[in-house]
Amino acid sequence: MTPYFRSFLAVTALLVAGFVLGTALFGCASAQPNLPHRNPAESFDQSNLKRFDSGCPSAVFVAPNGELQQCEMYQDKQKPAGEAPKDELRYFPSMDAAALYVVTQIYARSHYYEYGGIIARSPKGFVISAPSTQHHGMDVSFEEDPESFEFPVVATYHVHPCLKNAFSSVFSPQDLAGSRVTKTPGYVLDECTGDLHYWAPGDGYLDGDAMLKLGVNPIALMTGVQLSPGKIVGKIAVDGTVLN
Repeated sequence: MTPYFRSFLAVTALLVAGFVLGTALFGCASAQPNLPHRNPAESFDQSNLKRFDSGCPSAVFVAPNGELQQCEMYQDKQKPAGEAPKDELRYFPSMDAAALYVVTQIYARSHYYEYGGIIARSPKGFVISAPSTQHHGMDVSFEEDPESFEFPVVATYHVHPCLKNAFSSVFSPQDLAGSRVTKTPGYVLDECTGDLHYWAPGDGYLDGDAMLKLGVNPIALMTGVQLSPGKIVGKIAVDGTVLN
């Protein structure tokens, strides 16, 4: 038997063995009707996630490798191919108008989490930073460093979800302290009433009687806690649902 013929037989044997093994594997798999599979109602496509989620049904979900992690606000749609890029900034004639616009967008997408950001003054008008969230109902942090923005930061904004046993209509001690440190006013949306509140350093805060009427624990008053409703500068439509 020549070396060439021995090689030919060896290759043929390998091919036959591969075919037999492949047939066995695939044939066996196709014959098993109970292989693990995902219920279509639990699939991680956007429509099913929105249909079965009650937290942010109008949001875009983040589910890398099929594992649901969080839901985020909509991102701007991609420009069609060949379309020239446009100025993405939206300009507002006043801080109030900028704040009212952004909290309206937040509420349209989520009622469960605090979102926040900054308002800056550009030569063309007031602009807003993209809302930030840590997916927490009673806390939010966002970039406020003036050096991080092209234009001067003139105010902050955030929302208070309508949570049971929470004071969504007032600026918290942390809110007041933040405005005092940065020396900028703040806006907060009360998602229970839809009122947009404004407070600036020096505007004062509630006295003890007013805080007791609000429902603040008397023990908290002994620690010097401060709350303020500020003043109402706008209103949006809300459903008034109180969340646990």
